[in-house]
Amino acid sequence: MIVVTEHSAGDDFLAPATQLLEVLAAAEGFIGGQVGRSPDEPDVWIISTQWRDVGSMRRGFGSFDAKVAAAPVMLSASDRVSAYEVLVQATPGELVDRSSDRA
Repeated sequence: MIVVTEHSAGDDFLAPATQLLEVLAAAEGFIGGQVGRSPDEPDVWIISTQWRDVGSMRRGFGSFDAKVAAAPVMLSASDRVSAYEVLVQATPGELVDRSSDRA
């Protein structure tokens, strides 16, 4: 699972986004994450996380600590779909197809 949220915010976004990422990184099933900023539009940010599965992602974001850390960050989030299941993953020299977990 990957979760990508886009945010419209200023320089003060980095600190709370980093705090949220730190909380999520402690969750079971968390694989990795990044906070990024557009070099062309400096008020556009993303938070991207990768999770072992949908259950891990939901438990990670659903914890009390994550909800508290997410509150100031989500105020600037764009209203759109943010969670996706990975169906094809590429690494240098390897392409892996994955089956859908959708029931």
